[in-house]
Amino acid sequence: MLLAACSGSGTATTQNSSGKVGGQLNLWYTLPTSGSSAEGAAIYKKYSVDPFTKLYPGVTVNLSPNNVNTIDAKIQTALAAGGGPDLIPSSGPSNAVAFGAAGYLANLNSAATKYDWKSKILPWALDMGYNKGALETLPTSYESVVLYYNKTLFAKNGWTPPTDRASLETLMSEMDAKGITPFAASNGSYQRNSGHYVTAFLNEVAGPSKVHDALAGTIPWTDPVFESAISLLKTYFQDGDFGGGVKQYFSTQDPQMYAQFASGKAGMYISGSWETYTFPSYFGANGNKDDWGWVPLPPLAPGVPSNIYPLAVGGTMSVNAKSKNIPAATAYLGWLFADTKTMWQSAVATGSEPLPIKFAPSDVPKGIDPRYAAMYKAIDDASEKGTIGYATWTSFGPKEDTYIPEAFDKVINGSLSVAAYCAGIEAAYKADKAANLIPPLFKTGS
Repeated sequence: MLLAACSGSGTATTQNSSGKVGGQLNLWYTLPTSGSSAEGAAIYKKYSVDPFTKLYPGVTVNLSPNNVNTIDAKIQTALAAGGGPDLIPSSGPSNAVAFGAAGYLANLNSAATKYDWKSKILPWALDMGYNKGALETLPTSYESVVLYYNKTLFAKNGWTPPTDRASLETLMSEMDAKGITPFAASNGSYQRNSGHYVTAFLNEVAGPSKVHDALAGTIPWTDPVFESAISLLKTYFQDGDFGGGVKQYFSTQDPQMYAQFASGKAGMYISGSWETYTFPSYFGANGNKDDWGWVPLPPLAPGVPSNIYPLAVGGTMSVNAKSKNIPAATAYLGWLFADTKTMWQSAVATGSEPLPIKFAPSDVPKGIDPRYAAMYKAIDDASEKGTIGYATWTSFGPKEDTYIPEAFDKVINGSLSVAAYCAGIEAAYKADKAANLIPPLFKTGS
């Protein structure tokens, strides 16, 4: 959840006779939604700044923390005014593609050759950063959406993770009977959490092939298969299966949600692979003795295959086309994708997501949680086999990606019908397509 940007306002690049990059980079970064700000700042500096300045001692880095919910708007405003950060972060390609269309992003083709990114970065993730032949965006993490479950609670009750809709609904009924909320859920701290649930149900009810076809424009988002997916999710919300009810969903903050899941008051949780960063603060901490596990999302409709992983770029970084410090900015990106030692150190210490780079299982250090290693091995295997789905914040255009979580909240509170919601997705898709803002549909398979 940590994103970085380097402010270009009033900075200049210096380069001495030996070719070493210098100057000032003012980094904007986002703090996680749980834990203390001081702790988040220390972690960021340790893994995202100190190794870089050790390699480039002529660069002075100034840090500025930002709220995860407001940094995108802050950067957009700065860019529109002709300024903004030297390095432009985003939460995914759906946001980054809009910056590229507006002409805010520098062409990184020469840097890609210099730093040999083609041989280092996973092809599907790198391909998503190209715009008309120009590399403008680099992926800073990759992820998927999975089903987490309270392993201790499941063992106590003799439950196993669901494998289809029938087993899921049986499990939810048994949990309801015991006063256990089936799914921990909230958007009180981060409103875009709703997009994670929509992503899961589009892929597991409509199916990834239908999502692909809608993104390709061969079927509309008003197709009944998508209405079925949203209707099922709406039913579960209004029945209290997610977060204990719609009212609680809107008011619950992230720390409360995690505590409910870790204590067994909620049995399952749909979210991304990034959660390995947060879980250690709740499971096995402060007297808690529960443990967690994960499985792929279960298919929830006939014909939808098992073991599907919605594939996503969790964050991106680009260079501001108007930056006064382009050499230092590209040097930062060059360091980022070369320093795998720091990447793994960060993963061991925090459970943070890895960069989407090529690595063998033997490269994973012993300190990594085996559940984390297994998850990323499964995601890598899925990306090779083509057993993947599509995440809203990666494969959808920016208008769609904004509309989907915001309008879904109206669906579950009853102020917007499912049909109108799907029509809104279709309208947003057409607007994105007309503006050439649909991210590339990545290729998978051997």
